Amino acid sequence: MLKKNLFLTETDVISWIMATGHPRLPGFLPRGCRVFLVMAFFMAFFIRLHGQTSFSSPNRLQVYVVQDLNFGSFFTGSSGGAVVITPEGNRTVSGTVIALPDPPVTPAIFEVRLIPNRMVHISFPSSVTFRRVGGRETMTVTGFTSDKPGNSFVTAGGHPFINPVRVGATLNAGNKADHPAGNYTGSFTVTFIEE
Repeated sequence: MLKKNLFLTETDVISWIMATGHPRLPGFLPRGCRVFLVMAFFMAFFIRLHGQTSFSSPNRLQVYVVQDLNFGSFFTGSSGGAVVITPEGNRTVSGTVIALPDPPVTPAIFEVRLIPNRMVHISFPSSVTFRRVGGRETMTVTGFTSDKPGNSFVTAGGHPFINPVRVGATLNAGNKADHPAGNYTGSFTVTFIEE
C-alpha cells in the first residue's frame, strides 16, 4: 500500500513497484534512469575532487606584492627633514617634520614562494622619486631595507611555501615651499635573486 506522505523514499518506490508490478510511478524516472543519475552524480563528485589537486611546491621563485609602502600624513615644517618607516611598520621623523595620525603607516610586504632551503638575496634601488599628484614637486625615497639580516634569507617552511619579506625606507622631505601639501606617489623595484 502506498504511504500517504508527500515524499517517497527509494525503499517506498521499490516496494510499491514490487507490490503492484508497475515498472514505474507516474512522475518518477524508470529504474535504469535513476541508476544513471546516481552514477552521473558520483562521477561529477569524483571529477570535482579530482580537479582539486594538491598545491605543488614552487621550484621557481615567485614574488607577490601583499601591501604597499605608505609613509602616512605629515607636515614638513620650515626646513623639512625625513620620515622613516621600519620594516616592522614603525615611523620616526626628523628635522621640522611633524607626523600626523592619519592614514596609518605601513611597510611594503612581499610574499616569496619557493621550496625550502634556497638562498634568496634582495636588491633595492639607491633612490626613487615620488611626485605630487597634479603637480611637479618631487620627494626622494632612499635607504630601503628589509626585515632580513643583510637583505638575504634562506627559504623555510612547508605548504604553502610562503616567506614574507617586509620592507621599509626613508622619505626625504624639503620645506613647505619646496614640497606643498598633497599626495605624493611613486613606485620602486625590488629584485629577488635566488642563489
